Amino acid sequence: MEQGVSIPRVLHQTFPSRILPLVIRERVRHLRELHPNWDYRFYDDDDIVQYIRTNYGDEIFAYFTRIDPRYGAARADLFRYLLMYREGGVYLDIKSAARGSLDEILRSDDQYVLSYWRGSQFSGWGDYSELREYGGREFQQWHIIAAPGHPYLKSVIETVLLNIDSYNPLTWGVGRKGVMRVTGPIAYTRAISLLRSKYPHRLVNGQDELLLEYTTLPDVDHRSLFEFHYTALQEPVALLEGRRRTTWILLGPVYKYGVLLGGRIVAAIWRRINKLIHATTP
Repeated sequence: MEQGVSIPRVLHQTFPSRILPLVIRERVRHLRELHPNWDYRFYDDDDIVQYIRTNYGDEIFAYFTRIDPRYGAARADLFRYLLMYREGGVYLDIKSAARGSLDEILRSDDQYVLSYWRGSQFSGWGDYSELREYGGREFQQWHIIAAPGHPYLKSVIETVLLNIDSYNPLTWGVGRKGVMRVTGPIAYTRAISLLRSKYPHRLVNGQDELLLEYTTLPDVDHRSLFEFHYTALQEPVALLEGRRRTTWILLGPVYKYGVLLGGRIVAAIWRRINKLIHATTP
């Protein structure tokens, strides 16, 4: 696909259905009011299926369906990469928002805009030892700002498809860790970092420079907006076949018990430390 030379004024957002919670509807309305001259495109689950089938065919759609449907976040990850590679523009998570018009921050020569986490409330977010060779920090992908056909997204798509083929829940993990590695920010950051210096982009030092907010729902746990939230799941991210499926059937219960037990032990230790700290605080 030919690489675009500028970022189209198109906003993309997704949600499982077209029936949005009131708090989300208000955020979408405000986003559209900030961008009266932009094209706004919304996709529900049915739209996503149709888009991938129409624009990428059965082979890529098969990869999409290999992601367990309970992992809606992982399916949404793959879709946003496919969408933004073909269409370009600005993708923004439905829970996120803009504090001003993106026309104020986009430059005429922008082809891809990358951002790290910034702010005391996000201390430690996106820091992964697995990304140490790339600086240790993830690029945010709850927003994607790109020209169509950018090689970064081609690399990300190829990486995610390879990850689905290679996925083993016993080594890659399940739940949050599995999603981060297979389709999420770790996969995204690795794929871009490998060729970052070769193609035009602009790196900003945090979402504030882009007038973006990660979430505008301070009084609402956004996980409650979804039927399944990937952080609570303990099943494989991708559907397994052959030896990997057999191995998971045999060892999966042991793995899940170990993860649960380990998490409870850490939580108990943390509660004990907190209790000691508060007991010694004058």
